[in-house]
Amino acid sequence: MERLTYPFLAYCPKDGRLWWDREFGDGPRGADGSAPRMASWLRWNVGLNERFTTKAMREALGVSDEHFQRRQRELREDFNWKYLSSKEDPALGDECVLLAYGWWPGEGKRPKQQRVSTKVRRQVFERDGGRCVICGLGSNEKYEDGGTVVLTAGHIRANLHGGSNELSNLQTECRRCNESARADTGGVADPIAVLERVKSLPKAERLEMLDWLSSGQRSRTRLDIAYDSVRLGGPIVREVVLDYLEEVARY
Repeated sequence: MERLTYPFLAYCPKDGRLWWDREFGDGPRGADGSAPRMASWLRWNVGLNERFTTKAMREALGVSDEHFQRRQRELREDFNWKYLSSKEDPALGDECVLLAYGWWPGEGKRPKQQRVSTKVRRQVFERDGGRCVICGLGSNEKYEDGGTVVLTAGHIRANLHGGSNELSNLQTECRRCNESARADTGGVADPIAVLERVKSLPKAERLEMLDWLSSGQRSRTRLDIAYDSVRLGGPIVREVVLDYLEEVARY
């Protein structure tokens, strides 16, 4: 690689080499693992809102580790990187869209990991009825484009701004809403078309949408809450309720 291809900050001051151009054990502590090398490569090779693939990154780093994709997920979970993948938008295929830079070794000491525990995450999901509080979709339901909803525990106040991992600072969000993909990339929807769709709603529904947008989350009706209780209650609960409702429908 030509040194002039990259700016000064892309090179480690201790050895003059590119931060990602090294193997495990070959370089400053904390900079030579797969995830830190990925972070360094992305920082200087992919611009915001640009696309990249796991394959291209693997080839650039010369890594054949079978756990490479797991290391890539650590960028989100541990290093505060934001990107959109086919899990959030099936149209991307094997590509990802970079939304925001996170930590990389050139910034200094690695940030302290602040993962939400499995126990707290489960409590968040149960409290919110297993649905994204922003768009209202539930786990494993489908988006209009066919993508499957994946839920996560999102921070109301981000860790970077002093937010904690306590239950009171967490809310259930689907991966798309959590990544704020359309807002960060400038969006792909036609605002005029969206507005016309809103105008076509009855006034009562438009006012309800105003409440949702003002509060930052979608309110749930008694029917929504009852349905989620059945949906999350397991096969026995579903069978009991289904039998009852089918009996009601016959009369």
